[in-house]
Amino acid sequence: MKTRISQALTSRLTTLTEIKTVEFDKVRLTSDDFMSVHCPAIQLIDVAEQVQHEQQRAKKTWILALELVMKSTSETPLSQVDLWNTHHMVERLLWSLPNLGIPGVIHLRYLGSQTDLHLIEPYYIVRMDLEALYYEPLVTD
Repeated sequence: MKTRISQALTSRLTTLTEIKTVEFDKVRLTSDDFMSVHCPAIQLIDVAEQVQHEQQRAKKTWILALELVMKSTSETPLSQVDLWNTHHMVERLLWSLPNLGIPGVIHLRYLGSQTDLHLIEPYYIVRMDLEALYYEPLVTD
């Protein structure tokens, strides 16, 4: 189920023409790992999982972080408004189909966001925390 959810998220996010890079498996650890050709970029990070056992199935809460990284250059200078607008565009896309069209997924839940507007110049970064709630069988028929 995690594979299906991560693929659906990645697939939806790549429809945003403003975003140049969307990755799930390759996590870049520092802002310097994002070259201008990659930005704006989104990376999805697997954070944690919580499980509520219900008979032969589990109700799972998979916590993810979505990092949106934008880089200001002399050719394309950015402002915090640009970051906020792109952040808002990502929110609207993800929650336009909150179950991602996947049977068993209850919905994505938005937990909040944190921005880094000026500490790592020339990068503008927002981290969105979300969780995917879904059911998954614990046994097979």
